[in-house]
Amino acid sequence: MNDSRPWWLWPNVLSLDAPAVAVTWQVFLASVAGIAVPLAASVVLALVVWGAYLIDRGLDAHRGADGSDRHRAAGRNPIAWMLGAVAALISAFVVAFTVLPRAHLTVGFVVLGATIGYFAAVHLSGAKKILGRGLKEASVGVVFAAGVAIPLIADAEPYVNWLPGVVAFAGLCWLNCALISRWEDGADRGHPLWLAVLVGGLAAGVALGAPMPVAVAIIASTVALAVLHLLRARFSDRAKRVLVDAVLLTPILVAVGL
Repeated sequence: MNDSRPWWLWPNVLSLDAPAVAVTWQVFLASVAGIAVPLAASVVLALVVWGAYLIDRGLDAHRGADGSDRHRAAGRNPIAWMLGAVAALISAFVVAFTVLPRAHLTVGFVVLGATIGYFAAVHLSGAKKILGRGLKEASVGVVFAAGVAIPLIADAEPYVNWLPGVVAFAGLCWLNCALISRWEDGADRGHPLWLAVLVGGLAAGVALGAPMPVAVAIIASTVALAVLHLLRARFSDRAKRVLVDAVLLTPILVAVGL
């Protein structure tokens, strides 16, 4: 493969897409629930997510994963990747301990513990030994959604106002990761039943309890992921890897009334 990379691929190569998705959904879910998210909370979330993704991809590359641009870049620049991760995480801790309320810190450390547990399961013992196929992606979805929901939990807002949307978002992240794993593993034959079941389950779940703006964003992203999978043969691997995250930014469209 030609190693030259188009400009639109760089946010994915540098792991900037995940922080963008996290902050977008954090602000969106909180605004729908009537909660103002401190700017510092979004900064900390972006830095932690970025640092975690840099570490994850760096460790994957160290184990020999080189099937994608992001892994090849991490494998060729391991020191830069790890220094970037350390700088991001140290910056996040400094901002968190100097600006964020105690409630945010308490909830954040619980989520951090879950994140460390995930990394230990995947990178210390091997994902296939502890986290079976599907469970790894589900774990990512749950931890990612929990991090996004920290302001909601810390604000002590009634769970009924935001939990359905957060659960549906966790499922959306799960679907995102499952599709990426499926494409990169080469297990890309046919249209699996679980895809249709998950799409229907997400739609039903948000319809039962999530506020309308959240339901619209969740359903729009879920349908977009399903369409992307069904039409995957028409896109290059690079385009699919960028689009699979880009379609999670539907809250931006909902917020502007589209």
